[in-house]
This record gives sequence, structure tokens and C-alpha cells, in this order.
Amino acid sequence: MRPIILNGHERPITRITYNCDGDLIFTAAKNQSVCVWYSVNGERLGTYDQHDGAVWWLDVDWTTTMLLTASADWSCKIWDVETGKCTDTYTTVNPVRTCGVSYCGNLIFLTTDDTGKKSCEIIALDKRDSSHVSANFT
Repeated sequence: MRPIILNGHERPITRITYNCDGDLIFTAAKNQSVCVWYSVNGERLGTYDQHDGAVWWLDVDWTTTMLLTASADWSCKIWDVETGKCTDTYTTVNPVRTCGVSYCGNLIFLTTDDTGKKSCEIIALDKRDSSHVSANFT
């Protein structure tokens, strides 16, 4: 196996993950963008650019149709993987540190940082229902 060099981020990488099929690589960085690459040859397919802060975490759903990103701009964004369009934004009162999507793709979670003014939170959202459950930890 030969190494693949991925050039595209201007600041340090914060997260890298494969999709379930292993044909795509998603990278997040402190430069406010997320890139998607072919894993076979390292070709960059595109970027997801609407965050105003470092992107700390990302997760892609099982079918590689939805990408979730967590950012220091106090938001978690949901993206359409194929079109690159942001389909939804969840704004919090603290920077969002991590995020994840369930196997079925209906449930998402995000965690926020403790800024001293507001405690960290674990927020669970059901995309099928507008209500959500939030757990506050001190």
C-alpha cells in the first residue's frame, strides 16, 4: 500500500474519518472547512465551507448521504454529502466540540464546551421530531 498525501487544509487537521464503504475520506481542520477525498488516489472532491470557526469534529451517516460537523463557531451543521449544501444548522450557546449520527441516520448528538459562563451540554436530536432532549453537565 502506498501512502496518499492529502493537501488542502491551511491549518492543523482536527479529525479524519472514512465513510462506511471506505471509498471516501472526510477531513476537518482549524481552517473552518471540511474536505472530502477519494481514498484510492487522494483526489479532493470538494469542500464544505460555511463555518466561521475551527471545525473540531465530523461524522458521516451509514449511507454517506449526510455529513455532520461540529465547530467552534457554536454550531453543528448537517450537509448533503453529494451536493455539498448545508441542509440544517443547530446553534448552541457554547462551541460545539463533537457530534455523531446514529446508524439509522435519524438521531444525532452534539457536545459543547464549558466556557465558564455556561456548562457543557450533551444534546440529542431526533430529525423526525422537532423536540430534542438536552443533558446539562457541570
